[in-house]
Amino acid sequence: MAGSFDVVVVGGGPGGYVAALRAAQLGASTAIVEKDRLGGTCLVRGCIPTKALLQSSELYTLAKGGAPFGVVADNIAFDWAAAQKRKGAVVDQLVKGVEGLLKAGGVTVVRGAGKLVGDGAIDVAGERLQAKDIVIATGSAVSRIPLKGAELTIDSDAILELKEVPARLAVIGGGVVGMEFAAMFAALGSKVTVLEMLPQILPMVEADVVNAYVKHLTGLGAEVHTSSKVAEVAKAGRALQVRFSTGGEGGGAVDADQVLLAVGRSPYTEGLGAEAAGVKLERGRVVVDDHLRTSALGVWGIGDVIGGIMLAHVASYEGICAVENIAGHARIPDYHAAPNCVYTDPEIAHVGLGEKEATERGIEVKVGRFPFAAAGRALTLGQTEGFVKVVADAPTGRVLGVHIVGPRATDLIAEATLAVQNGLTLNQLDLTMHAHPTLPEAIMEAALAAQGRAIHIANRRVQPTATAAVSNPSPTAATLPLHNRERQMVAPVKPTAPPAAAAITAKKLELKKENRDFLLGIHRTMQLIRRFEERAQEQYTKAKIGGYCHLNIGEEATVVGAILPLKLTDYIFTSYREHGHAIARGIDPKAVMAELFGKETGTSHGRGGSMHMFDAKLRFMGGYGIVGGHLPLAAGGAAAIKYRQEKDVVECLFGDGATNIGAFHESLNFSKVFDLPVLWLCVNNRYGMGTPVDKASAVADIYKKACAYDMESIQVDGMNVREVLIKTSEILEKIRADSQPRFIEALCYRFRGHSVVDPDKYRSAEDKEKFRKADPIVFFEHELETSGLADEEYFKNVRAEVETEVQDIIKFADESPDPKVEDLYKYVYAAEWEESPALRGDPL
Repeated sequence: MAGSFDVVVVGGGPGGYVAALRAAQLGASTAIVEKDRLGGTCLVRGCIPTKALLQSSELYTLAKGGAPFGVVADNIAFDWAAAQKRKGAVVDQLVKGVEGLLKAGGVTVVRGAGKLVGDGAIDVAGERLQAKDIVIATGSAVSRIPLKGAELTIDSDAILELKEVPARLAVIGGGVVGMEFAAMFAALGSKVTVLEMLPQILPMVEADVVNAYVKHLTGLGAEVHTSSKVAEVAKAGRALQVRFSTGGEGGGAVDADQVLLAVGRSPYTEGLGAEAAGVKLERGRVVVDDHLRTSALGVWGIGDVIGGIMLAHVASYEGICAVENIAGHARIPDYHAAPNCVYTDPEIAHVGLGEKEATERGIEVKVGRFPFAAAGRALTLGQTEGFVKVVADAPTGRVLGVHIVGPRATDLIAEATLAVQNGLTLNQLDLTMHAHPTLPEAIMEAALAAQGRAIHIANRRVQPTATAAVSNPSPTAATLPLHNRERQMVAPVKPTAPPAAAAITAKKLELKKENRDFLLGIHRTMQLIRRFEERAQEQYTKAKIGGYCHLNIGEEATVVGAILPLKLTDYIFTSYREHGHAIARGIDPKAVMAELFGKETGTSHGRGGSMHMFDAKLRFMGGYGIVGGHLPLAAGGAAAIKYRQEKDVVECLFGDGATNIGAFHESLNFSKVFDLPVLWLCVNNRYGMGTPVDKASAVADIYKKACAYDMESIQVDGMNVREVLIKTSEILEKIRADSQPRFIEALCYRFRGHSVVDPDKYRSAEDKEKFRKADPIVFFEHELETSGLADEEYFKNVRAEVETEVQDIIKFADESPDPKVEDLYKYVYAAEWEESPALRGDPL
């Protein structure tokens, strides 16, 4: 089936079909290519069939132990064939459900293997599909290792099709897949032996949680050998024998009727033609950036194939993020609250940071545990093994992670995930009323236990866990690092705040060790502005911010480079797109966000919305109007400085849209005629609302317009923060010396549209991609990294720290009071400010 589509998704698993449905919801003509059954590995050969069989084994276990509950039955047996039949019926029903959803959503299903052939084309069995954007969602395949006798083993696909329950099962690999099958067959009566090369099975799970599970598993007669390396699998009569060594000493052997080789999964790109189509691969995985773009224009990657967190729900989440980015929503996946579930018996689930990981990061933590043996609902179920553990930041009480082993842990983790995702505190958990008797009460009790005030267990004296050597820039940096960076880096370094503006010189900007703290401070400010703006966009879509919400995303180098060289006595007049300007100037980001929310704690007491930031002490004049309405005010401010014979400077920042109106020309002319100390700084992001600058103006190079007024004018690379810093600093010092106006045009590129509501349809994909590759933060990070001043691990820590700070900023704004209706007239008229102490005398 040939055809042209807005979006073509290659792969019909939980990432692919969810991406296709979301793309169709957003109005894109969408096709999905799948060579197998829709639903992918998860639905057909993974999550769903496995859990169907696990449910059968659980019911068998409950039935055998029914006597204490009053359920007495003789000769209870397990019918493997019936369980297999039910498993198949569940899979069939869900596959049909996915097919129905795609049909109802208007998604075209194309059967066959998809191959990228470049320029947005996909070949499917000789038919050609054309797409504006392609989403690679080909998932993963069972990993194989060079093991002698590996051909005698079965994998996670084959074990689902066994005709009978093996009397003896050896499991090579103690990860999630291996342990789920170990749990199931041990419950069905198999003699199970697990061989794991690492010191602990389930290495991503907290040790105390694993220990509780192993105790149950060995109670069923299973054996677990850790630190064990398998040498070979060999035939032993009509059975098999697995030979291994433990701890590098001696040899051991285990006999088995079946040997499951469960050593993980690998990204699947076979036959995809990825590299030939310009898609970069690294050790088999598709490399993507933070927005899930690949190295090929218009090609995106999601799910297992990008080699990150290989979980179905993560793939679905990434699918939504990718297509929303295609639609221009600028969404960066946030993985810090990705839950992980292990369907053993008892179940295991966890989300966020573990106690050990938090301590290693230098975070002071509080830990609370609550055993299910003390939970009324667990006792009524007769399932009292396990516990809930809550890990929280000691100073703030913010929940960093939750770890559960016990009944229905995989269901309970949803509440914990909500808490970690939204930065809830221990107090907020325990103040939430939990129904009784229920299993979720255990989460509330664990939160109480972390504060030393659990109700249904005796409390220990609460002492924060001793911290390790601090390697994280922030002791409260709680978020997990983003995955799928192009390579792992070495240990982080700790930044400090940027030095005073007077210290900005060409020598200070050299990429040398002695300048490291200064440069890292600049980098952090840029990251803070980026994350602030991204989260502001989310809050706008949640109707927390009214009116317009103009963003600085992509302009961080220009913003920081233009503001930082100013002295505290200098004045800033800026337009309504000023959030980043305000933060770079040193205005409290909490007050900036509160102003966007229209709160009394905002910079203008909630009166200005997104249109007016103000700080008298920092001489930040904010935006008094749109499209250049503040330029005459900047000229007036410069005239006042000249009249007072001071050496201060006015810096006026404005967008390219202001350069085609009369106020722009009148202000420049006035400043030149009267020799006013003003720096006109145009943030040219190359497009206005719906029209590229070069199409809206007869003079594409804006700095040339200022030349008409006989003032020095230069053009700088606004994507290079060091260039903007040094050029701005040089121009400012010239203005102080001779009180002559000057002009800087900073060429940059805003990655979002003119505002959050701008559909951004008027720029070509090639144009967007060109400048996204010149991302000012990524470019600066590359400079810092190649100079040995920082590494990827450091950048991850900064992102985590900044994310935590921005979440606190949003929380502050959301919880701040609204202005009182009877006071709304205050701070509106000039007379209200005349007696303000902040504006009398020298506010500095």
